[in-house]
Amino acid sequence: MDQRFVLCQQCFHATSHAGHNVSFIIAQESGAYCDCGEAELWRVPIGCPYHHPAESSSDTPEVVARNTADILHPQPKSDQAVSAELQETMRKTVAYALDFILDTLDYSPDEPSVPGSEADLQLQPSADPVMKDQFCVVLWNGEKHSIDDLIGVLIDTTHRNREEANEAAVRIDDEGRDIIDTHADATRLLETARAFSQIDLGVTVRRAYDTFREQISVLIIEWILDLTRSRLGANTHIIREVIASQLLAPRKPNTLNPNPEAQKALSEVESPVRLEYTFLYHTRLWGRPRRYLKEAYLSILILSHEHKLAVGESLCTYLSKGQRLKTGF
Repeated sequence: MDQRFVLCQQCFHATSHAGHNVSFIIAQESGAYCDCGEAELWRVPIGCPYHHPAESSSDTPEVVARNTADILHPQPKSDQAVSAELQETMRKTVAYALDFILDTLDYSPDEPSVPGSEADLQLQPSADPVMKDQFCVVLWNGEKHSIDDLIGVLIDTTHRNREEANEAAVRIDDEGRDIIDTHADATRLLETARAFSQIDLGVTVRRAYDTFREQISVLIIEWILDLTRSRLGANTHIIREVIASQLLAPRKPNTLNPNPEAQKALSEVESPVRLEYTFLYHTRLWGRPRRYLKEAYLSILILSHEHKLAVGESLCTYLSKGQRLKTGF
């Protein structure tokens, strides 16, 4: 029905495409999922042995209502091979991990910027309970400078040798950002940051506590992505279903270091789910964790049609509140 519909290699070779106009694409990164199981997308059933068409039935209104509720708020499919106690432990672990990420990003800036003065730096919102005067300069990847340009700037500004500057530039290019300096001397760090910002490089100066939590959050996001590619015994879906159930559940309040400003963005939404917060905070992340999260979203989308609808509902709820995605999904 549409040129945007795609098949994975497995489904394509398992079906007949005589007379079809076919294009082959080698995906370099995440950004699509197999549409084989979506019967409404195809003019003629393609008969994939891996995706059987749904049987027609004359459901009662009660069954239709129950099915609609399941679509909007899908629950993990029961599996006798996985005990209820283990599933509950898995859900709690994933929930704690996701809430740590969101509690951290509550304090992260939407865009890189340098505080105008040391006083402004001290007044930045922070989750640090003791507000320790230890700060980090973080340099962000951008589109306006090549790696060679970045190496030269790092040598001139931070007095690194070429090898050290090259390593930092590669990390910025691969990861999306890198910590350039950590120190208690705020004046020195602000001078370094201004030198970078004057040549149009994205740079932030923030408390080391918050920066460290962001680095830990990246590891947690990578761990979640690893879980989406894992199985529990012979069960290939239960872990992804657990992750999906927790992304589609309301987050727990941050009782340790709540940021009142963080609650305003989705204040009009009744019980916003974690997925809506991850959409909201997408611009607060950088290259690698953004890619990891998008791959995790895709792993949930391919679970079932119901999961696609639930994710779409969360995205529509987020967009309907006037939020704008500054980066492409």
